[in-house]
Amino acid sequence: MTFQINNDVLNEALKSLNRVVPTRTTLPILSCVLFKSDGGKLNIRSTNLEVSMEFNLEANINEAVNIAIPISKILNVTNSLKKENLSFEVNENFKVKITTKFGEYNIMGVSSEDFPNKAETVKENSLSFSSSDLEEIIDYTINSCSSDDLKPALQGVLLTFNEAKTTFVSTDGHRLSKVDIEKNGPTSKKLILPVKFFKLIQAFLNENDEVEFILSENHAEVFFKGINISTRLIQDSYPDYEKVIPQSNEKKVIIDNKEMTESLKRISSFSSKKTKQATLIINNNKINIKTEDTESSSSANEEIHCEYQGEETMVAFNCDYLREILEKTLTEKTTLLLKDNQSAALILPENSATPLKKLSLLMPIRLN
Repeated sequence: MTFQINNDVLNEALKSLNRVVPTRTTLPILSCVLFKSDGGKLNIRSTNLEVSMEFNLEANINEAVNIAIPISKILNVTNSLKKENLSFEVNENFKVKITTKFGEYNIMGVSSEDFPNKAETVKENSLSFSSSDLEEIIDYTINSCSSDDLKPALQGVLLTFNEAKTTFVSTDGHRLSKVDIEKNGPTSKKLILPVKFFKLIQAFLNENDEVEFILSENHAEVFFKGINISTRLIQDSYPDYEKVIPQSNEKKVIIDNKEMTESLKRISSFSSKKTKQATLIINNNKINIKTEDTESSSSANEEIHCEYQGEETMVAFNCDYLREILEKTLTEKTTLLLKDNQSAALILPENSATPLKKLSLLMPIRLN
């Protein structure tokens, strides 16, 4: 098996594929990239058994190619080269020889028979989004996903669509992000897509492109030019998030996003490393923000302007969570709807310029 390919082309693809390869695995084959071709373009693919990514690359294929190569070994070579042409030669014992104008590198490959097969997505439904809308949706929701392996449903983004609208929801139990877009679905459906899938998609979004989600009962995939990203759906029940969205938060506080986020960024380093607590005392169109870390005997106190008429209210939040939400709203002002210091706060963008309807929920930290 022999083929030639430009190093720049191969290296860019390998760097993307490396994001899929698991850092720890009991299956050594998952640390490899599958190289395959029947004489046309060179297809290279990596997977972690949940998400799969593949590239179709221009190459000079002399004969059929079908071998798995450890990605760390080959990246050590391609990362240190520039636009050189690489020549690959694979013998019957799966030994791979890579040749450049000035060097030769030998890597032990693995039989392609050990590499997991790609799951075929049978198109049952599809949804299309503009790249700009999808970029904004992903950016708003992925930080609210959980990293808890005991809660697999919360490690993904819930995609719900019907004949009226499409909704994306993520939550980790402490915060919730929700985006509605007026896009009609072909039917009514609820799917949970792994957050890893969205993070991989994000790297290939081009502002002028339309991105089509191809959906089946168990899988989803998207295509870009010469690139395919597919995933298994998370087969678990998603909690009824509508029940936790408060309907009676009557204390309305309008804040300037830039002023608030900059303040939270400054005082974060003075807060408890464990809780990141920031206490907000809201009264007479002002918010007094306090943080304290008893372990390091440090504290901070700032005052910013807001729009609020009502009795003094006090509530505490994880300052990093609140700052992240405000940064993702992409508006000059944001409305906080509060009830008391033990109830979830609603965070709503003011005068958004996009067709996306955003909502975030943030649970408070109990005050001592």
